[in-house]
Amino acid sequence: MLLDVIYSICFNICLLVVLAFMMTKMDFVQRLLLNEEGGSEEGRGESVWQRLWEKVLLGVIFGVFCIISDYIGIQVTGALPNARVIGVLSAGFLGGPVSGFITTAIAAAHRYLIFPERISTVACVLSAIIHGIIGSFIGWKKKENRQYSNTFLLGVTFISEMIHIVLILLLTRPFDAAVEIVKIVIVPMVIINSVGMVIFFNVFKSIFNTEDLKVASKVSLAMRTAERCTPYLGSVEKDRKTAGKIIDIIMEEYHCQGAALIDDMKFLARSGAFSSIVLTENNYPRLLSATKTFKTTRISRVPLPEDGFYPLYKENVIISAPILLDEGKVLALVMLVKKNAYSYRADIEFVTGLANHFAMQIKLSEMEKQKEELRKAELRTLQSQINPHFLFNSLNTISYFCREKPEKARELLLALSSYFRSMLEDTDYMVTLDTELEHVKAYTMLEEARFEKRLSIEINADPEALRSCVPNLILQPIVENAVHHGAMQREKGVGKVIVNVKREERSTRIDVIDNGPGMDYRIVQSLYGGEKVEHTGIGMMNVQQRLISLYGKSYGLQIVTSEEGTDVRMNIPDSAAGSAQQEKTPG
Repeated sequence: MLLDVIYSICFNICLLVVLAFMMTKMDFVQRLLLNEEGGSEEGRGESVWQRLWEKVLLGVIFGVFCIISDYIGIQVTGALPNARVIGVLSAGFLGGPVSGFITTAIAAAHRYLIFPERISTVACVLSAIIHGIIGSFIGWKKKENRQYSNTFLLGVTFISEMIHIVLILLLTRPFDAAVEIVKIVIVPMVIINSVGMVIFFNVFKSIFNTEDLKVASKVSLAMRTAERCTPYLGSVEKDRKTAGKIIDIIMEEYHCQGAALIDDMKFLARSGAFSSIVLTENNYPRLLSATKTFKTTRISRVPLPEDGFYPLYKENVIISAPILLDEGKVLALVMLVKKNAYSYRADIEFVTGLANHFAMQIKLSEMEKQKEELRKAELRTLQSQINPHFLFNSLNTISYFCREKPEKARELLLALSSYFRSMLEDTDYMVTLDTELEHVKAYTMLEEARFEKRLSIEINADPEALRSCVPNLILQPIVENAVHHGAMQREKGVGKVIVNVKREERSTRIDVIDNGPGMDYRIVQSLYGGEKVEHTGIGMMNVQQRLISLYGKSYGLQIVTSEEGTDVRMNIPDSAAGSAQQEKTPG
């Protein structure tokens, strides 16, 4: 008898596996498994009723299986051991409460009406109802992702069948007959049905595997498309030509029916079927309103006739993803794709991924623009720091040489004009080191003329380093600090300042060395971010901030100081310097 029961239940499970394989080919089953429903969809009620009808149909299919399972089961002392539990639980797992309750109603009604005289009927009917509640509840809780692990399926089925066994013992009379039934059916019903549930659901994994491959392919395509679009994203809101290039790239890569970038009721760019659409307040698509309100990707299949997108829906669906910008502004990336049999998950992932990348790149572009404006402001601040004492001292020096050495005075006048031209003119943010050294030489010529034999300034530069790019006015403030707060603070002897420029493998190293009494330790700490000190030079602080802003904290000034002098070093990396934009500062 036990072998007959095992054979009967195994036959039931084989039928279920065949049914599962057939169901994987059904469009509506694929939609239910892949969760092509719910809050991301906009439109009229036809699609809602369609999904409801599909769930009803799924419940009926599993209900019919439960009926067949009753008929092919082997009678054991008034009981019918079978694989009904798999049908009832599966309906809830796959279709949620609607499918679960319909299957439960069919299974329980059939068991009660067709075999009312059997001693285990009440226990079987009640267990079917409990199984239906369990399956429906789990299906409702897992509606966002109907993938179940083997351990989970095994455990739920095992517990459900143990409930069935307990109900047989509690409700079947005489009790001796109930015990006899349990002895025979407990192993095949509890163990084999639990394993059968795992086998049944593993057939459906092919649907998820196929869809995962599609999604992976679309994500890869989205990354490639995003990479091509990135150079144009900085001005997408202001330049329609740039926005148009982005849409052209999307159409070229994705081969969709249409694509558009929309700002409220204004098309920033569009292509394909969207070219003929005009948006007004009266026909504004509900899809766009939902996208901007909920700030999530939405899909629309069946719109209202007054919808601005209505003419596009005959053979297509529309997917809209938000591009979230600063200050709550939302652009919409809208794509028109062909209707397919069951799933738009891959299309949704593509549009969502692309929109998220666009939002991130636009924000990064804005941050880079703000950073560039800050750099320009720092440069303008430095340019505005013209020390009147330096001007007066230089003019006094030149006037002295006009009487004594007119030719020298002429050279100094040229140096002074070159110095102020560099300080005042509208110039590049990044300049060659050769240009920067010319400005420094003009400054040092004036200072050496003023202090005569008390000051010696030497500049040594590798010829190959002169083509390196450095921030404009980055060196002169350091040299000025070395002259006035270093070399000229010596109590006796000649003050010396040496500028060494050396080309290294991937950077240019600049050292400004003086033989002064050394720099105050508190000033050094202030430059490194410590407490501000009263006599910290504006120029030195500005240089430090610009270096860190442009290249990072590790490329700030390196200061080594002692009683014998100070060495201020900076390293200008090639990659950062080469990639910096040489934009004109506004006049």
